[in-house]
Amino acid sequence: MFAQRYHKDKTVLDAARERVSFVFDQFETITVSVSGGKDSTVLAHLAMVEAHRRGRRINLFFLDEEAMYQSSIDQIEYLMDLYPENVNKLWLQIEFRLTNATSFDEGQLICWEAGKHKEWMRSKKAYAIQHRMWSLESQTVRDRNKGFGFYDAIENFERCYTNTAFLVGLRAAGESPNRWRAVVKNPISINGHRVFWGSPKGANFTLYPMYDWNTSDVWRYIYDEKLRYSKIYDFQLKKGYPLNEMRVSSLIHERSFKSLCDLPEFEPKTYARLCKRIKGIALAQETGKNAKLFRARKLPKNFKSWIAYRDFLLQTYPDPSKKDIFVRRFDRQLNNEYVARQQCRQLICNDYENNLSVENKPDPREELIRYYEEVL
Repeated sequence: MFAQRYHKDKTVLDAARERVSFVFDQFETITVSVSGGKDSTVLAHLAMVEAHRRGRRINLFFLDEEAMYQSSIDQIEYLMDLYPENVNKLWLQIEFRLTNATSFDEGQLICWEAGKHKEWMRSKKAYAIQHRMWSLESQTVRDRNKGFGFYDAIENFERCYTNTAFLVGLRAAGESPNRWRAVVKNPISINGHRVFWGSPKGANFTLYPMYDWNTSDVWRYIYDEKLRYSKIYDFQLKKGYPLNEMRVSSLIHERSFKSLCDLPEFEPKTYARLCKRIKGIALAQETGKNAKLFRARKLPKNFKSWIAYRDFLLQTYPDPSKKDIFVRRFDRQLNNEYVARQQCRQLICNDYENNLSVENKPDPREELIRYYEEVL
Protein backbone atom coordinates (compact mmCIF):
# COMPACT_ATOMS: atom_id res chain seq x y z
CA MET A 1 0.00 0.00 0.00
CA PHE A 2 1.27 3.50 -0.84
CA ALA A 3 2.31 5.41 2.27
CA GLN A 4 0.82 8.82 1.50
CA ARG A 5 -2.98 9.07 1.43
CA TYR A 6 -5.27 12.02 0.77
CA HIS A 7 -8.37 10.30 2.08
CA LYS A 8 -9.64 6.73 2.27
CA ASP A 9 -10.08 6.41 -1.51
CA LYS A 10 -6.99 8.20 -2.92
CA THR A 11 -3.25 7.58 -2.70
CA VAL A 12 -0.32 9.59 -4.03
CA LEU A 13 -0.34 7.27 -7.05
CA ASP A 14 -3.95 8.20 -7.82
CA ALA A 15 -3.09 11.88 -7.45
CA ALA A 16 -0.01 11.59 -9.67
CA ARG A 17 -1.98 9.85 -12.41
CA GLU A 18 -4.60 12.62 -12.24
CA ARG A 19 -1.86 15.26 -12.56
CA VAL A 20 -0.25 13.52 -15.52
CA SER A 21 -3.67 13.22 -17.18
CA PHE A 22 -4.23 16.94 -16.54
CA VAL A 23 -0.91 17.75 -18.23
CA PHE A 24 -1.93 15.75 -21.31
CA ASP A 25 -5.24 17.64 -21.41
CA GLN A 26 -3.51 21.04 -21.30
CA PHE A 27 -0.37 20.61 -23.43
CA GLU A 28 0.39 19.30 -26.88
CA THR A 29 4.12 19.01 -26.21
CA ILE A 30 5.29 17.15 -23.11
CA THR A 31 8.93 16.50 -22.23
CA VAL A 32 10.01 14.27 -19.34
CA SER A 33 13.53 14.74 -17.96
CA VAL A 34 15.21 11.43 -17.13
CA SER A 35 18.47 10.80 -15.30
CA GLY A 36 18.61 7.03 -14.76
CA GLY A 37 17.50 7.41 -11.15
CA LYS A 38 14.46 5.86 -9.47
CA ASP A 39 12.31 9.02 -9.39
CA SER A 40 12.67 9.90 -13.05
CA THR A 41 12.13 6.22 -13.93
CA VAL A 42 8.73 6.25 -12.21
CA LEU A 43 7.73 9.62 -13.68
CA ALA A 44 8.73 8.55 -17.20
CA HIS A 45 6.70 5.37 -16.87
CA LEU A 46 3.62 7.24 -15.62
CA ALA A 47 3.85 9.62 -18.59
CA MET A 48 4.51 6.85 -21.15
CA VAL A 49 1.55 4.80 -19.93
CA GLU A 50 -0.72 7.82 -20.35
CA ALA A 51 0.75 8.59 -23.78
CA HIS A 52 0.19 4.97 -24.83
CA ARG A 53 -3.41 5.09 -23.59
CA ARG A 54 -4.08 8.23 -25.64
CA GLY A 55 -2.08 7.22 -28.70
CA ARG A 56 0.24 10.23 -28.34
CA ARG A 57 3.98 10.82 -28.29
CA ILE A 58 6.08 12.47 -25.59
CA ASN A 59 9.72 13.51 -25.41
CA LEU A 60 12.17 11.76 -23.10
CA PHE A 61 15.03 14.18 -22.49
CA PHE A 62 18.43 13.15 -21.15
CA LEU A 63 21.42 15.48 -20.83
CA ASP A 64 24.41 13.11 -20.89
CA GLU A 65 27.11 14.18 -18.42
CA GLU A 66 29.56 11.52 -19.69
CA ALA A 67 31.04 10.86 -16.19
CA MET A 68 28.21 8.59 -15.06
CA TYR A 69 27.54 5.05 -13.89
CA GLN A 70 27.19 2.64 -16.78
CA SER A 71 24.11 1.33 -14.96
CA SER A 72 22.50 4.77 -15.36
CA ILE A 73 23.18 4.73 -19.09
CA ASP A 74 21.68 1.24 -19.33
CA GLN A 75 18.59 2.49 -17.49
CA ILE A 76 18.12 5.42 -19.89
CA GLU A 77 18.32 3.04 -22.85
CA TYR A 78 15.74 0.79 -21.20
CA LEU A 79 13.31 3.67 -20.66
CA MET A 80 13.68 5.05 -24.17
CA ASP A 81 12.93 1.64 -25.67
CA LEU A 82 10.02 0.77 -23.37
CA TYR A 83 7.29 2.44 -25.46
CA PRO A 84 9.03 3.17 -28.80
CA GLU A 85 5.78 4.07 -30.56
CA ASN A 86 5.06 6.78 -27.96
CA VAL A 87 8.51 8.27 -27.35
CA ASN A 88 10.75 10.79 -29.07
CA LYS A 89 14.34 10.19 -27.93
CA LEU A 90 16.06 13.45 -27.00
CA TRP A 91 19.47 12.19 -25.83
CA LEU A 92 21.65 15.30 -25.73
CA GLN A 93 25.41 14.69 -26.05
CA ILE A 94 26.93 18.11 -26.57
CA GLU A 95 30.03 19.83 -25.24
CA PHE A 96 29.53 21.55 -21.86
CA ARG A 97 31.44 21.98 -18.62
CA LEU A 98 31.07 20.21 -15.28
CA THR A 99 32.88 21.16 -12.09
CA ASN A 100 35.41 18.50 -11.15
CA ALA A 101 35.58 18.60 -7.34
CA THR A 102 38.36 15.99 -7.23
CA SER A 103 41.17 18.13 -8.67
CA PHE A 104 42.54 21.68 -8.55
CA ASP A 105 44.71 21.13 -11.63
CA GLU A 106 41.73 20.06 -13.74
CA GLY A 107 38.85 21.87 -12.06
CA GLN A 108 36.42 21.23 -14.90
CA LEU A 109 35.50 18.36 -17.13
CA ILE A 110 34.57 19.40 -20.65
CA CYS A 111 32.05 16.69 -21.44
CA TRP A 112 32.30 15.30 -24.96
CA GLU A 113 35.17 17.66 -25.73
CA ALA A 114 35.80 17.95 -29.46
CA GLY A 115 38.99 16.30 -30.67
CA LYS A 116 39.26 14.03 -27.61
CA HIS A 117 36.89 11.26 -28.63
CA LYS A 118 39.53 8.64 -27.82
CA GLU A 119 39.43 9.80 -24.18
CA TRP A 120 35.63 9.83 -23.79
CA MET A 121 34.08 7.49 -21.22
CA ARG A 122 32.13 5.87 -24.04
CA SER A 123 31.10 6.49 -27.65
CA LYS A 124 28.23 8.77 -28.56
CA LYS A 125 24.85 7.32 -29.50
CA ALA A 126 24.08 7.22 -33.21
CA TYR A 127 20.64 8.75 -32.58
CA ALA A 128 21.84 11.31 -30.02
CA ILE A 129 21.59 15.06 -30.57
CA GLN A 130 25.29 15.91 -30.98
CA HIS A 131 25.05 19.62 -31.84
CA ARG A 132 23.39 22.53 -30.10
CA MET A 133 19.80 23.06 -31.18
CA TRP A 134 20.07 26.84 -30.74
CA SER A 135 22.23 29.57 -32.28
CA LEU A 136 25.29 30.95 -30.53
CA GLU A 137 23.74 34.42 -30.86
CA SER A 138 20.80 33.45 -28.67
CA GLN A 139 22.80 31.30 -26.25
CA THR A 140 22.94 32.40 -22.61
CA VAL A 141 25.56 31.50 -20.00
CA ARG A 142 25.05 31.88 -16.25
CA ASP A 143 28.69 32.14 -15.22
CA ARG A 144 31.20 33.50 -17.70
CA ASN A 145 34.07 32.43 -15.43
CA LYS A 146 32.99 28.81 -15.64
CA GLY A 147 31.76 28.81 -19.23
CA PHE A 148 28.86 26.93 -20.77
CA GLY A 149 27.74 24.53 -18.04
CA PHE A 150 25.13 21.92 -17.12
CA TYR A 151 22.28 24.31 -16.30
CA ASP A 152 23.12 26.45 -19.33
CA ALA A 153 22.62 23.40 -21.55
CA ILE A 154 19.22 22.67 -19.96
CA GLU A 155 17.99 26.26 -20.07
CA ASN A 156 19.01 26.83 -23.69
CA PHE A 157 17.45 23.50 -24.68
CA GLU A 158 14.16 24.42 -22.99
CA ARG A 159 14.03 27.78 -24.76
CA CYS A 160 13.86 25.92 -28.06
CA TYR A 161 10.24 25.12 -27.12
CA THR A 162 7.12 27.15 -26.32
CA ASN A 163 3.97 26.19 -24.44
CA THR A 164 5.63 22.95 -23.38
CA ALA A 165 5.27 21.03 -20.12
CA PHE A 166 8.64 19.88 -18.77
CA LEU A 167 8.03 17.12 -16.23
CA VAL A 168 10.66 16.61 -13.52
CA GLY A 169 10.76 13.83 -10.92
CA LEU A 170 11.48 16.18 -8.03
CA ARG A 171 10.04 15.07 -4.68
CA ALA A 172 9.50 17.33 -1.69
CA ALA A 173 7.92 14.87 0.76
CA GLY A 174 10.54 13.30 3.00
CA GLU A 175 13.10 15.91 1.90
CA SER A 176 13.91 19.27 3.49
CA PRO A 177 11.11 21.71 4.46
CA ASN A 178 12.77 24.27 2.19
CA ARG A 179 12.26 22.02 -0.83
CA TRP A 180 8.58 21.56 0.05
CA ARG A 181 8.09 25.33 0.37
CA ALA A 182 9.91 25.93 -2.89
CA VAL A 183 7.49 23.65 -4.72
CA VAL A 184 4.14 24.66 -3.22
CA LYS A 185 4.47 28.26 -2.01
CA ASN A 186 3.73 29.94 -5.35
CA PRO A 187 0.74 28.37 -7.15
CA ILE A 188 0.54 28.99 -10.89
CA SER A 189 -2.31 29.21 -13.36
CA ILE A 190 -2.49 26.88 -16.38
CA ASN A 191 -5.41 27.75 -18.67
CA GLY A 192 -7.40 28.95 -15.67
CA HIS A 193 -6.52 25.97 -13.44
CA ARG A 194 -4.65 26.66 -10.19
CA VAL A 195 -1.64 24.35 -9.85
CA PHE A 196 0.51 23.99 -6.71
CA TRP A 197 3.08 21.58 -8.16
CA GLY A 198 4.84 23.59 -10.82
CA SER A 199 6.51 26.83 -11.83
CA PRO A 200 6.62 28.97 -14.98
CA LYS A 201 9.79 28.75 -17.07
CA GLY A 202 9.76 31.46 -19.72
CA ALA A 203 7.27 30.38 -22.38
CA ASN A 204 6.95 26.94 -20.76
CA PHE A 205 6.13 25.27 -17.44
CA THR A 206 8.16 22.97 -15.19
CA LEU A 207 5.85 20.54 -13.37
CA TYR A 208 6.40 18.06 -10.53
CA PRO A 209 3.60 15.44 -10.57
CA MET A 210 5.35 13.32 -7.89
CA TYR A 211 6.21 16.14 -5.48
CA ASP A 212 4.33 14.53 -2.56
CA TRP A 213 5.71 10.97 -2.91
CA ASN A 214 7.92 9.37 -0.27
CA THR A 215 10.87 7.11 -1.09
CA SER A 216 8.81 4.05 -0.15
CA ASP A 217 6.11 5.08 -2.64
CA VAL A 218 8.69 5.18 -5.43
CA TRP A 219 10.01 1.72 -4.69
CA ARG A 220 6.51 0.31 -4.28
CA TYR A 221 5.59 1.56 -7.77
CA ILE A 222 8.75 0.05 -9.28
CA TYR A 223 7.93 -3.27 -7.64
CA ASP A 224 4.24 -3.30 -8.60
CA GLU A 225 4.94 -2.35 -12.22
CA LYS A 226 7.92 -4.74 -12.47
CA LEU A 227 10.17 -1.96 -13.77
CA ARG A 228 13.89 -2.25 -14.19
CA TYR A 229 16.05 0.14 -12.16
CA SER A 230 19.73 0.97 -11.81
CA LYS A 231 21.54 -1.88 -10.08
CA ILE A 232 23.65 0.69 -8.24
CA TYR A 233 20.79 0.92 -5.75
CA ASP A 234 21.19 -2.79 -4.94
CA PHE A 235 24.93 -2.35 -4.40
CA GLN A 236 24.36 0.68 -2.18
CA LEU A 237 21.75 -1.18 -0.14
CA LYS A 238 24.18 -4.05 0.47
CA LYS A 239 26.85 -1.54 1.53
CA GLY A 240 24.46 -0.08 4.12
CA TYR A 241 23.66 3.24 2.48
CA PRO A 242 20.69 5.00 4.12
CA LEU A 243 17.73 5.27 1.73
CA ASN A 244 17.99 9.07 1.59
CA GLU A 245 21.67 8.88 0.53
CA MET A 246 21.23 6.52 -2.42
CA ARG A 247 22.14 8.50 -5.54
CA VAL A 248 23.08 7.61 -9.11
CA SER A 249 23.99 11.10 -10.33
CA SER A 250 27.25 12.52 -11.70
CA LEU A 251 30.40 10.97 -10.23
CA ILE A 252 32.54 14.09 -9.94
CA HIS A 253 30.50 16.83 -8.27
CA GLU A 254 30.86 18.04 -4.67
CA ARG A 255 28.56 15.42 -3.15
CA SER A 256 29.86 12.38 -5.04
CA PHE A 257 32.84 11.31 -2.98
CA LYS A 258 31.02 8.49 -1.22
CA SER A 259 30.03 7.11 -4.63
CA LEU A 260 33.62 7.34 -5.85
CA CYS A 261 34.86 5.41 -2.81
CA ASP A 262 32.72 2.42 -3.76
CA LEU A 263 32.93 2.78 -7.53
CA PRO A 264 35.78 0.23 -8.03
CA GLU A 265 33.61 -2.36 -6.28
CA PHE A 266 30.33 -1.40 -8.00
CA GLU A 267 31.61 -0.79 -11.54
CA PRO A 268 35.35 -1.48 -11.91
CA LYS A 269 35.39 -0.77 -15.66
CA THR A 270 33.71 2.61 -15.13
CA TYR A 271 36.26 3.45 -12.44
CA ALA A 272 39.17 2.52 -14.71
CA ARG A 273 37.84 4.69 -17.54
CA LEU A 274 37.16 7.58 -15.15
CA CYS A 275 40.74 7.51 -13.82
CA LYS A 276 42.04 7.85 -17.38
CA ARG A 277 39.51 10.58 -18.24
CA ILE A 278 39.86 12.96 -15.28
CA LYS A 279 42.54 13.93 -12.77
CA GLY A 280 42.06 13.45 -9.04
CA ILE A 281 39.78 10.40 -9.19
CA ALA A 282 42.16 7.93 -7.51
CA LEU A 283 42.89 10.29 -4.60
CA ALA A 284 39.19 11.06 -4.11
CA GLN A 285 38.36 7.34 -4.20
CA GLU A 286 40.95 6.56 -1.52
CA THR A 287 40.22 9.49 0.77
CA GLY A 288 36.58 10.40 0.09
CA LYS A 289 35.44 9.04 3.46
CA ASN A 290 38.39 10.47 5.38
CA ALA A 291 37.16 12.88 8.05
CA LYS A 292 40.17 15.17 7.56
CA LEU A 293 39.91 15.62 3.80
CA PHE A 294 36.85 16.04 1.57
CA ARG A 295 34.36 15.62 4.41
CA ALA A 296 36.16 18.20 6.59
CA ARG A 297 34.81 16.60 9.77
CA LYS A 298 38.06 16.40 11.73
CA LEU A 299 40.58 19.21 12.09
CA PRO A 300 44.13 18.35 10.91
CA LYS A 301 46.46 18.14 13.91
CA ASN A 302 48.73 20.95 12.67
CA PHE A 303 45.95 23.51 13.16
CA LYS A 304 44.40 24.72 16.40
CA SER A 305 41.16 25.99 14.87
CA TRP A 306 38.99 25.75 11.76
CA ILE A 307 39.53 29.48 11.24
CA ALA A 308 43.30 28.98 11.07
CA TYR A 309 42.85 26.04 8.71
CA ARG A 310 40.52 28.07 6.48
CA ASP A 311 43.01 30.94 6.31
CA PHE A 312 45.77 28.49 5.34
CA LEU A 313 43.64 26.96 2.59
CA LEU A 314 42.78 30.42 1.26
CA GLN A 315 46.42 31.51 1.33
CA THR A 316 47.55 28.43 -0.61
CA TYR A 317 44.60 28.21 -3.01
CA PRO A 318 46.18 27.60 -6.45
CA ASP A 319 43.77 29.53 -8.72
CA PRO A 320 43.87 33.32 -8.14
CA SER A 321 40.67 34.00 -10.11
CA LYS A 322 38.70 31.47 -8.05
CA LYS A 323 40.37 32.57 -4.81
CA ASP A 324 38.78 36.01 -5.10
CA ILE A 325 35.35 34.37 -5.33
CA PHE A 326 35.92 32.62 -2.00
CA VAL A 327 37.35 35.76 -0.36
CA ARG A 328 34.35 37.89 -1.31
CA ARG A 329 31.89 35.18 -0.23
CA PHE A 330 33.58 34.58 3.13
CA ASP A 331 33.75 38.31 3.87
CA ARG A 332 29.92 38.33 3.93
CA GLN A 333 29.75 35.43 6.40
CA LEU A 334 30.28 35.09 10.14
CA ASN A 335 33.77 34.41 11.41
CA ASN A 336 33.31 31.52 13.82
CA GLU A 337 34.37 27.87 14.03
CA TYR A 338 31.03 26.50 12.84
CA VAL A 339 31.07 28.58 9.65
CA ALA A 340 34.82 28.19 9.10
CA ARG A 341 34.57 24.38 9.04
CA GLN A 342 32.00 24.59 6.24
CA GLN A 343 34.18 27.11 4.40
CA CYS A 344 37.08 24.66 4.64
CA ARG A 345 34.97 22.02 2.94
CA GLN A 346 34.13 24.40 0.11
CA LEU A 347 37.81 25.17 -0.40
CA ILE A 348 38.87 21.51 -0.31
CA CYS A 349 36.13 20.56 -2.78
CA ASN A 350 36.91 23.50 -5.08
CA ASP A 351 33.29 24.64 -4.65
CA TYR A 352 33.54 28.15 -6.04
CA GLU A 353 29.99 27.75 -7.38
CA ASN A 354 28.62 27.55 -3.81
CA ASN A 355 26.85 24.23 -4.31
CA LEU A 356 27.80 23.15 -0.77
CA SER A 357 26.09 26.15 0.77
CA VAL A 358 27.37 27.39 4.13
CA GLU A 359 24.92 27.62 7.03
CA ASN A 360 25.85 31.13 8.14
CA LYS A 361 24.84 31.30 11.80
CA PRO A 362 26.38 31.51 15.30
CA ASP A 363 28.25 28.44 16.45
CA PRO A 364 25.67 26.11 18.09
CA ARG A 365 28.34 24.73 20.43
CA GLU A 366 29.10 28.20 21.79
CA GLU A 367 25.39 28.75 22.33
CA LEU A 368 25.13 25.41 24.15
CA ILE A 369 28.15 26.15 26.36
CA ARG A 370 26.73 29.56 27.21
CA TYR A 371 23.40 27.99 28.10
CA TYR A 372 24.90 25.43 30.47
CA GLU A 373 27.12 28.05 32.08
CA GLU A 374 24.00 30.03 32.90
CA VAL A 375 22.00 26.99 34.06
CA LEU A 376 24.72 25.25 36.04
